[in-house]
Amino acid sequence: MVQFRKDLEDFETYKIEKIVSHNLGDNENRLIDWSGLLEEAVQEIALSDLLYYGDNQYRELLEAYAAYFGVKPSQVVQGVGSDQMIHTILTTFLQAGDAILTLEPDFFMYRVFSQVHGATILSYPLDWQEGQPSLSADQVLAFAQEKKVKLIILSNPNNPTSIAFEARDLEKMVAGFEGIVVVDEAYIDFADVESLLGKIDHYENLIVLRTLSKAFGLAGLRLGFALSCERLAVEIDKVLAPYSMPNITAKIGVQALKYREKVEQSVAAIKDIRQDFMDFLQQQPQLTVLPSQANFIAFTAPYTQEIFEAGLEQDFNFKYYTDGSMKGYIRMGIGRPDEMQLMKEIVSSVSRQQQSK
Repeated sequence: MVQFRKDLEDFETYKIEKIVSHNLGDNENRLIDWSGLLEEAVQEIALSDLLYYGDNQYRELLEAYAAYFGVKPSQVVQGVGSDQMIHTILTTFLQAGDAILTLEPDFFMYRVFSQVHGATILSYPLDWQEGQPSLSADQVLAFAQEKKVKLIILSNPNNPTSIAFEARDLEKMVAGFEGIVVVDEAYIDFADVESLLGKIDHYENLIVLRTLSKAFGLAGLRLGFALSCERLAVEIDKVLAPYSMPNITAKIGVQALKYREKVEQSVAAIKDIRQDFMDFLQQQPQLTVLPSQANFIAFTAPYTQEIFEAGLEQDFNFKYYTDGSMKGYIRMGIGRPDEMQLMKEIVSSVSRQQQSK
């Protein structure tokens, strides 16, 4: 009889149940216009890109990405989205039973991949003072040392709270920790805090994750990157599956990296819409919104479940938390202006109904 892993019995397949008209649940960039990108990329694609494995070092892509951020190509490892990079990093540096530390709350896939690797997953809770979460580097370090943690992984800005941590606090954590620190900066382009990319030459235990899924608005392309000192990059690359990225994906990525101004303009537009929607939410009775530094907003009220249900009726998708430290919160991505206007109408309607009861 086939024996399955007992520790994975409770896992559920992560699949989308329904395609909706207004998907604000995946934190995508719904504003940027890439209508001409495919046409440009096609000019660079040859039949050999389909027929043969080609350059499995993806030199052109790594050189373009390294130039975009002012680092060396030898400091960059590419993957099929940040998910593959997380999986590969844990494979590289963890053995079964090793302890890994993340925050509570944080990106749920950290826990999933840790469990798949047989690691002991630990969570350090954010400090919710006056209804807003914060991070103490000293306390996290003390906890990590006490529990003999081998690797720390966290997102900045934090997903799902949308708040951002100051670079000096994260750097203090990197400097004081003997193991690997992975900082997932998927949403950093939308934040007003400093990235840790400028520190990868200073620390031999720092890995920064980046992606083209959020600010670049190319979630379907599945392009993620790990940036670190050269020594760590070599170790990660050893474990990365060969030919793990389609040649066509790499070619499209190279073309997209030529459009810095387009991406920056899109990010600025999203931040403007974000601020407008936050201002609106702050005017609603009994509603608390966290100070977002991402392309999504997290808020709570006694009637968030009703907002969620009303959104479903209008073919919206966004996250409503029913347990954990985010219980009662909604996490909603920033959509197009017309979508956010419709959400304002939904929230206002639900709010009025609740106040009239």
